[in-house]
Amino acid sequence: MRILLADDSQTVRHLMAIRIRELGHEVFVAKDGADAWEKISTTPIDIVITDWIMPKMDGLELCRRIRGARFKNYIYIIFTSIRNSRQDLIEALEAGADDFLPKPVDHDELRVRIKIGDRIVSLQKDISSKYEQIRKNYYQTIHMFTNFIEVFNKDLAGHSRRVAELSLKMAGYTGKIFKDELQILETAALLHDIGMIGLPNEILTKKRTEMTGEERKQYLSHPVRGELILKEIEFLQPVAKLVRMHHEQYNGHGFPDGLSSEEIPLPAKIISAASIYDNLVHRGKVPFKEIPASLERMNGYQIDPVMVDILLKINLENMQQEKRKTFLNISVNDLKEGDILSEDLYMLRGALILPANTRLTKYDIEKLSSYEKSGCINKNIKICKTAVNS
Repeated sequence: MRILLADDSQTVRHLMAIRIRELGHEVFVAKDGADAWEKISTTPIDIVITDWIMPKMDGLELCRRIRGARFKNYIYIIFTSIRNSRQDLIEALEAGADDFLPKPVDHDELRVRIKIGDRIVSLQKDISSKYEQIRKNYYQTIHMFTNFIEVFNKDLAGHSRRVAELSLKMAGYTGKIFKDELQILETAALLHDIGMIGLPNEILTKKRTEMTGEERKQYLSHPVRGELILKEIEFLQPVAKLVRMHHEQYNGHGFPDGLSSEEIPLPAKIISAASIYDNLVHRGKVPFKEIPASLERMNGYQIDPVMVDILLKINLENMQQEKRKTFLNISVNDLKEGDILSEDLYMLRGALILPANTRLTKYDIEKLSSYEKSGCINKNIKICKTAVNS
């Protein structure tokens, strides 16, 4: 153990340090609370043994600072003091101390108390290590699933990422999603369409009204397919439930279970609304100024009214942000002669194609279209807004 001994008496520091080193521990010493805090802030410490009454910063203030800080590992604190009344003990423990030894310190008792601290600190380190491994496994699993979606269909993957980002933003507006629920919400939003993996590509590009009977049947199955993929992994079971519900509607006419209103959990309502909004903007190409009318048609029908209100606020922010932009993201297929590049255009591998401020010709557009079809450049190109407007 790495033990810090804080006491304003040089004699006490010297004698106790010898005893603690004899027990096989590494010892650091501090002459007062301020000196101790400086060492704790710069050196990993497992156990602090501190006197109560010290100059500059006393033991109580040192203890409060340690408990108020966010150290990676738990620091076990043992108070030592000539003050040893019941009230003194309570005050020290309330400040965050783990143990209390009256002065003069009995060295056999100190040895035993250090062993107790050693067990607790070691247990905490073991728990932290296992938690970190669980967290690592969680993110590796999510990364694996998102890679599956990316390989299957890049547009679907882009939709999923945007829905996850928008869902977190909407959650902030509600003020009802607690910190420990945000990770579940984000993961469910990121994987809400994982059940689409394996479906024919034509189903991904069609509107539901354009699907044949069999295509519609396969499409309607994707929330259940998504749940089945995820629920076999124990820590993803809460995510799987939300994935199943992301097509439920406020009026009860959604699928697969026909849930309505308060039967639908708030996170599922958020993901559903975020997905609809993203499809309006990116798949439907609906301008921001026309979004409110589309949302109002779904208000209290497909989307919870509270979610509509939140999306209208976010849409207004997007409109204001769009006005401040000096460029537009234009699909290669929508480029026109005379459009001006707002920044240098590169191949995905880094080679420069055209410099910024190039006014595109018919030949340039044909070349870019060829590059896009062969996967050499991104689908969208940044064009100067002033040139488009003129």
